[in-house]
Amino acid sequence: MNPTVSPPQGLSRGIRLAAWVCLVLSAFTGFFALQETLKLGHLAELRDQANNVARFSKDADLIAFARVSEAELAALEPMRDSRSLVLGSLSVVCAFAFVSSGRLLRPGGVSLERARRLLSGASIAAAVLRTIDGAQLSVVAQRMGPALAQFISTRPAYHEVETAAQLEAGMSWLASLTMMGLTALIAGTFALLGQYFRSEHVRQTIIAQSGDLAEEED
Repeated sequence: MNPTVSPPQGLSRGIRLAAWVCLVLSAFTGFFALQETLKLGHLAELRDQANNVARFSKDADLIAFARVSEAELAALEPMRDSRSLVLGSLSVVCAFAFVSSGRLLRPGGVSLERARRLLSGASIAAAVLRTIDGAQLSVVAQRMGPALAQFISTRPAYHEVETAAQLEAGMSWLASLTMMGLTALIAGTFALLGQYFRSEHVRQTIIAQSGDLAEEED
């Protein structure tokens, strides 16, 4: 006979807060990973659209923005297969993290200990995959540097402030640094959440609250 799982109110505030953070983070990360995966399947069409805008538009800002898009898509093309694999895997593990964190908050008859173990593993996997994703994005950002510099150079404030070479180097560095910072924030949070739910303290707390002594023996 399966033990009865206690209501989520029995969990400590810290566990519930961590579960909410993981729920939100995995939802957004998984959504954007899936969106990027779909984008990779239409690179040729997107490049044609950007190329047509750059050729036929008379708006200088629109042309410069199209050049940025072209540079991004050209950078993505060589890594399309590997990036599709990373993003597809990331969206899957984020789905597991989302479901398991939701089960910790609202068990619905599901073992809290099983949900904790799934959440811990999915969070750590998401941290690894998001790190690889971030490394790929940094490469893309660096290759977009010249196009970004050209786009920004059309702004009046930059006409006499920077030379083209300085602006190009600065934009490549800034774009890459931004991607690395964002990766550190998201992947680091996933890693911390994974280690938190993996900790013996959380494990014992959840077992005690749920009364799921059978899980402790597994």
